Amino acid sequence: MKPFLLMGAGKVHIDVLTDEGAPTGLALKGNCTKMSVKPDSELIEEYGASDDDLFQVIGSVVIPKPAQAEFDFNQVDADLFAMAFMGTNSLFEQEAGEETEGQTITTIADRMIELGKYKIDEVVVKSTDGVTTYVEGTDYTVRPRVGGITALSTGSIPAGGQVDVFYSWPAIEGSVMRGMTKSNVRVRVLWEGKNFADGREFIVELYRARLAPSADFNFQNAIEKKFLTVSFKASLETPLGKTEPFKLTWLS
Repeated sequence: MKPFLLMGAGKVHIDVLTDEGAPTGLALKGNCTKMSVKPDSELIEEYGASDDDLFQVIGSVVIPKPAQAEFDFNQVDADLFAMAFMGTNSLFEQEAGEETEGQTITTIADRMIELGKYKIDEVVVKSTDGVTTYVEGTDYTVRPRVGGITALSTGSIPAGGQVDVFYSWPAIEGSVMRGMTKSNVRVRVLWEGKNFADGREFIVELYRARLAPSADFNFQNAIEKKFLTVSFKASLETPLGKTEPFKLTWLS
Protein backbone atom coordinates (compact mmCIF):
# COMPACT_ATOMS: atom_id res chain seq x y z
CA MET A 1 0.00 0.00 0.00
CA LYS A 2 1.36 3.37 -1.02
CA PRO A 3 1.64 6.23 1.50
CA PHE A 4 -1.69 7.98 1.83
CA LEU A 5 -3.55 10.83 3.49
CA LEU A 6 -6.66 10.05 5.54
CA MET A 7 -9.78 12.16 5.89
CA GLY A 8 -12.56 9.82 6.90
CA ALA A 9 -16.31 10.24 7.16
CA GLY A 10 -18.98 7.62 7.57
CA LYS A 11 -21.81 6.11 9.57
CA VAL A 12 -21.80 4.31 12.91
CA HIS A 13 -23.83 1.21 13.75
CA ILE A 14 -24.04 0.09 17.38
CA ASP A 15 -25.15 -3.23 18.82
CA VAL A 16 -25.94 -2.94 22.53
CA LEU A 17 -24.89 -6.28 23.99
CA THR A 18 -26.72 -8.06 26.79
CA ASP A 19 -25.11 -8.43 30.21
CA GLU A 20 -23.96 -11.87 29.02
CA GLY A 21 -22.37 -10.37 25.88
CA ALA A 22 -24.98 -11.62 23.40
CA PRO A 23 -25.84 -9.38 20.41
CA THR A 24 -29.21 -7.66 20.14
CA GLY A 25 -28.77 -6.29 16.60
CA LEU A 26 -26.96 -3.42 14.94
CA ALA A 27 -28.75 -0.06 14.74
CA LEU A 28 -27.65 2.96 12.72
CA LYS A 29 -27.02 5.81 15.15
CA GLY A 30 -27.23 9.58 14.73
CA ASN A 31 -24.68 12.02 13.43
CA CYS A 32 -21.29 10.86 14.72
CA THR A 33 -18.71 13.67 14.71
CA LYS A 34 -15.88 11.66 16.26
CA MET A 35 -14.86 8.03 16.40
CA SER A 36 -11.26 7.65 17.43
CA VAL A 37 -9.22 4.63 18.50
CA LYS A 38 -6.09 5.04 20.57
CA PRO A 39 -3.70 2.09 20.99
CA ASP A 40 -1.98 2.17 24.36
CA SER A 41 1.18 0.64 25.75
CA GLU A 42 3.66 0.74 28.59
CA LEU A 43 7.40 1.14 28.00
CA ILE A 44 9.59 -0.75 30.45
CA GLU A 45 13.30 0.09 30.42
CA GLU A 46 16.31 -1.37 32.18
CA TYR A 47 19.32 0.82 32.96
CA GLY A 48 22.98 0.00 33.22
CA ALA A 49 24.65 0.17 36.59
CA SER A 50 28.34 -0.10 35.73
CA ASP A 51 30.74 2.76 35.37
CA ASP A 52 30.65 2.31 31.59
CA ASP A 53 26.86 2.44 31.06
CA LEU A 54 25.43 4.04 34.19
CA PHE A 55 21.85 5.20 33.56
CA GLN A 56 22.05 4.12 29.93
CA VAL A 57 19.20 2.00 28.54
CA ILE A 58 20.49 -1.53 28.11
CA GLY A 59 17.16 -3.09 27.28
CA SER A 60 13.50 -2.17 26.80
CA VAL A 61 10.16 -3.83 26.23
CA VAL A 62 6.87 -2.35 25.03
CA ILE A 63 3.88 -4.04 26.68
CA PRO A 64 0.48 -3.48 25.01
CA LYS A 65 -2.32 -2.10 27.18
CA PRO A 66 -6.06 -2.02 26.43
CA ALA A 67 -6.90 0.22 23.50
CA GLN A 68 -9.21 3.16 24.12
CA ALA A 69 -11.88 4.68 21.91
CA GLU A 70 -13.84 7.93 21.96
CA PHE A 71 -17.20 8.75 20.37
CA ASP A 72 -19.04 12.05 19.93
CA PHE A 73 -22.63 12.32 18.68
CA ASN A 74 -24.55 15.55 18.14
CA GLN A 75 -27.67 13.62 17.14
CA VAL A 76 -28.98 10.74 19.23
CA ASP A 77 -31.82 8.25 19.48
CA ALA A 78 -33.55 7.18 22.70
CA ASP A 79 -31.10 4.35 23.43
CA LEU A 80 -27.99 6.47 22.87
CA PHE A 81 -29.50 9.28 24.94
CA ALA A 82 -30.10 6.86 27.82
CA MET A 83 -26.55 5.53 27.56
CA ALA A 84 -25.25 9.07 28.03
CA PHE A 85 -26.82 9.01 31.51
CA MET A 86 -26.19 5.33 32.27
CA GLY A 87 -29.96 5.08 32.14
CA THR A 88 -32.80 2.87 30.94
CA ASN A 89 -35.93 3.69 28.96
CA SER A 90 -39.51 2.71 29.65
CA LEU A 91 -42.90 3.62 28.23
CA PHE A 92 -44.85 6.54 29.70
CA GLU A 93 -48.62 6.72 29.31
CA GLN A 94 -51.18 9.14 30.72
CA GLU A 95 -54.81 8.37 30.05
CA ALA A 96 -57.15 11.30 29.44
CA GLY A 97 -59.42 12.22 32.30
CA GLU A 98 -60.88 14.93 34.48
CA GLU A 99 -61.19 15.72 38.16
CA THR A 100 -64.89 16.40 38.74
CA GLU A 101 -65.08 15.86 42.50
CA GLY A 102 -62.34 18.36 43.31
CA GLN A 103 -58.81 17.39 44.33
CA THR A 104 -58.11 18.82 47.77
CA ILE A 105 -54.67 20.33 48.27
CA THR A 106 -53.07 22.21 51.14
CA THR A 107 -51.55 25.39 49.74
CA ILE A 108 -48.21 26.95 50.55
CA ALA A 109 -48.11 30.67 49.80
CA ASP A 110 -46.18 31.38 46.59
CA ARG A 111 -45.06 27.73 46.29
CA MET A 112 -46.27 25.35 43.59
CA ILE A 113 -48.21 22.21 44.46
CA GLU A 114 -48.15 19.40 41.87
CA LEU A 115 -51.43 17.68 41.10
CA GLY A 116 -49.92 14.52 39.59
CA LYS A 117 -51.00 15.03 35.98
CA TYR A 118 -49.30 16.71 33.02
CA LYS A 119 -50.61 19.39 30.61
CA ILE A 120 -53.68 20.16 32.70
CA ASP A 121 -56.50 22.35 31.36
CA GLU A 122 -59.87 23.85 32.34
CA VAL A 123 -58.64 24.57 35.87
CA VAL A 124 -61.10 25.81 38.49
CA VAL A 125 -60.08 26.39 42.12
CA LYS A 126 -62.73 26.63 44.86
CA SER A 127 -62.89 26.76 48.61
CA THR A 128 -63.57 23.35 50.17
CA ASP A 129 -67.12 24.41 51.07
CA GLY A 130 -67.74 25.27 47.41
CA VAL A 131 -68.81 28.83 48.22
CA THR A 132 -65.84 30.74 46.81
CA THR A 133 -64.40 30.39 43.32
CA TYR A 134 -60.90 31.82 43.17
CA VAL A 135 -59.57 33.85 40.24
CA GLU A 136 -56.58 32.69 38.21
CA GLY A 137 -53.86 35.33 38.05
CA THR A 138 -55.22 37.07 41.16
CA ASP A 139 -55.48 34.27 43.70
CA TYR A 140 -53.40 31.57 42.04
CA THR A 141 -51.36 30.69 38.95
CA VAL A 142 -51.23 27.50 36.88
CA ARG A 143 -48.28 25.71 35.28
CA PRO A 144 -50.16 23.43 32.86
CA ARG A 145 -47.19 21.41 31.57
CA VAL A 146 -46.16 20.11 35.00
CA GLY A 147 -49.67 20.23 36.48
CA GLY A 148 -48.89 22.75 39.20
CA ILE A 149 -50.97 25.25 41.20
CA THR A 150 -49.46 28.17 43.14
CA ALA A 151 -51.53 30.08 45.67
CA LEU A 152 -50.49 33.73 45.65
CA SER A 153 -49.78 35.45 48.94
CA THR A 154 -51.34 38.59 47.48
CA GLY A 155 -54.61 36.79 46.74
CA SER A 156 -57.52 35.70 48.87
CA ILE A 157 -56.60 32.05 49.42
CA PRO A 158 -55.76 31.73 53.15
CA ALA A 159 -52.10 30.96 53.83
CA GLY A 160 -51.77 27.21 54.36
CA GLY A 161 -55.46 26.76 53.60
CA GLN A 162 -57.07 23.92 51.70
CA VAL A 163 -58.75 24.32 48.33
CA ASP A 164 -60.43 22.00 45.83
CA VAL A 165 -59.02 21.91 42.30
CA PHE A 166 -61.12 20.84 39.30
CA TYR A 167 -59.30 20.21 36.02
CA SER A 168 -58.87 17.93 33.02
CA TRP A 169 -55.84 16.33 31.37
CA PRO A 170 -55.13 14.82 27.93
CA ALA A 171 -53.88 11.41 26.87
CA ILE A 172 -50.09 11.37 26.52
CA GLU A 173 -47.85 8.68 25.09
CA GLY A 174 -44.15 9.21 25.74
CA SER A 175 -41.18 7.63 27.42
CA VAL A 176 -39.27 7.87 30.67
CA MET A 177 -35.49 7.78 30.95
CA ARG A 178 -34.31 6.82 34.43
CA GLY A 179 -30.70 7.87 34.92
CA MET A 180 -27.94 5.94 36.69
CA THR A 181 -29.73 2.60 36.47
CA LYS A 182 -27.29 0.75 34.18
CA SER A 183 -23.61 1.23 34.93
CA ASN A 184 -22.11 -1.37 32.58
CA VAL A 185 -22.88 -0.90 28.89
CA ARG A 186 -21.02 -3.02 26.38
CA VAL A 187 -21.45 -2.53 22.67
CA ARG A 188 -20.19 -3.71 19.31
CA VAL A 189 -19.38 -0.83 16.98
CA LEU A 190 -19.34 -1.01 13.18
CA TRP A 191 -18.14 2.08 11.32
CA GLU A 192 -18.54 2.24 7.54
CA GLY A 193 -17.28 5.06 5.36
CA LYS A 194 -14.57 6.22 3.06
CA ASN A 195 -11.35 8.16 2.86
CA PHE A 196 -12.16 11.42 1.10
CA ALA A 197 -8.46 11.94 0.34
CA ASP A 198 -8.41 9.09 -2.18
CA GLY A 199 -11.97 7.77 -2.34
CA ARG A 200 -11.22 4.35 -0.87
CA GLU A 201 -13.92 2.72 1.24
CA PHE A 202 -13.11 1.06 4.55
CA ILE A 203 -14.75 -0.47 7.61
CA VAL A 204 -13.72 -0.29 11.27
CA GLU A 205 -15.09 -2.90 13.66
CA LEU A 206 -14.76 -2.73 17.43
CA TYR A 207 -15.77 -6.17 18.65
CA ARG A 208 -16.64 -5.21 22.22
CA ALA A 209 -16.34 -1.82 23.89
CA ARG A 210 -17.36 -0.89 27.42
CA LEU A 211 -18.85 2.60 27.26
CA ALA A 212 -18.56 5.38 29.83
CA PRO A 213 -20.09 8.87 29.42
CA SER A 214 -17.35 11.48 29.32
CA ALA A 215 -19.14 14.85 29.24
CA ASP A 216 -21.92 16.67 31.03
CA PHE A 217 -25.23 17.41 29.33
CA ASN A 218 -26.63 20.91 29.65
CA PHE A 219 -30.39 20.88 29.10
CA GLN A 220 -30.53 24.70 29.29
CA ASN A 221 -28.49 25.17 26.13
CA ALA A 222 -30.64 27.30 23.85
CA ILE A 223 -28.82 30.48 24.92
CA GLU A 224 -25.60 28.96 23.57
CA LYS A 225 -27.22 28.69 20.11
CA LYS A 226 -25.66 25.34 19.41
CA PHE A 227 -26.54 21.70 19.68
CA LEU A 228 -24.85 19.69 22.38
CA THR A 229 -22.62 16.69 21.90
CA VAL A 230 -23.00 13.38 23.70
CA SER A 231 -19.54 11.98 24.36
CA PHE A 232 -18.32 8.54 25.37
CA LYS A 233 -15.02 6.94 26.22
CA ALA A 234 -14.62 3.21 25.84
CA SER A 235 -12.20 0.47 26.76
CA LEU A 236 -11.85 -2.10 23.98
CA GLU A 237 -12.03 -5.76 24.91
CA THR A 238 -10.95 -8.84 22.97
CA PRO A 239 -13.83 -11.33 23.04
CA LEU A 240 -13.43 -15.07 23.05
CA GLY A 241 -12.46 -16.36 19.63
CA LYS A 242 -10.70 -13.15 18.54
CA THR A 243 -7.01 -12.31 18.67
CA GLU A 244 -7.44 -8.54 18.57
CA PRO A 245 -9.91 -5.97 19.96
CA PHE A 246 -10.62 -4.26 16.62
CA LYS A 247 -9.87 -4.41 12.92
CA LEU A 248 -9.88 -2.11 9.89
CA THR A 249 -10.72 -3.49 6.47
CA TRP A 250 -9.92 -1.60 3.26
CA LEU A 251 -12.44 -2.41 0.51
CA SER A 252 -10.50 -0.87 -2.33
